[in-house]
Amino acid sequence: MIKTNLPIYEIAIDLNDSKTEVSFNSLVHDPAHEIQFETFSKIVRYQFNDEKMTVSGVSISADTPIYRNDGNGQEYYVVFKKDAIRDIIHDYARNNRFNNVNIEHDSNNVADGVYMVTSYQVDIENGFSAPERFKDANDGSWITSYKFENKELYDRVKRGEFKGFSIEGNFIMNEFTFNKESNILNQLDELIKLLEK
Repeated sequence: MIKTNLPIYEIAIDLNDSKTEVSFNSLVHDPAHEIQFETFSKIVRYQFNDEKMTVSGVSISADTPIYRNDGNGQEYYVVFKKDAIRDIIHDYARNNRFNNVNIEHDSNNVADGVYMVTSYQVDIENGFSAPERFKDANDGSWITSYKFENKELYDRVKRGEFKGFSIEGNFIMNEFTFNKESNILNQLDELIKLLEK
């Protein structure tokens, strides 16, 4: 159930603070941003290339409210803004974490034989539009592709055991300030309408 009266926080990292970082991109069954490796409403949200054994998908969806419950009764939404995603990509690259992939956010279950081959941020202002198969990705979203030399794991992804990417790390959370240009509330309204169908 979508709750509309919860606070919304912007997620970010501080490039000058080594305590904030993105450490892994995880293969998960239920990605928090809900963009999966499957067809939804006839819109392709993924790409499998069996010949090259690659999987592509959205790793961070910009301006998409993600419901969180911290287990202590605190409920809220988080969003990743375009600039914060740019910093995350920068940090991920400068720390050589391209191939840091694990399973279901388990640091003891690292995915061997999985290598990032594409890292792309949608940036319309600078001429980087979303590829056709991700044409509905919000401006600022991070799209990644991974080459699988681990055929057993690739087959598990294709079977649907894992349906999307989900990043993990240590973040800064700032309460979101609404303005006229913000489309976060529109995104939340769209999510509510989808779930009410």
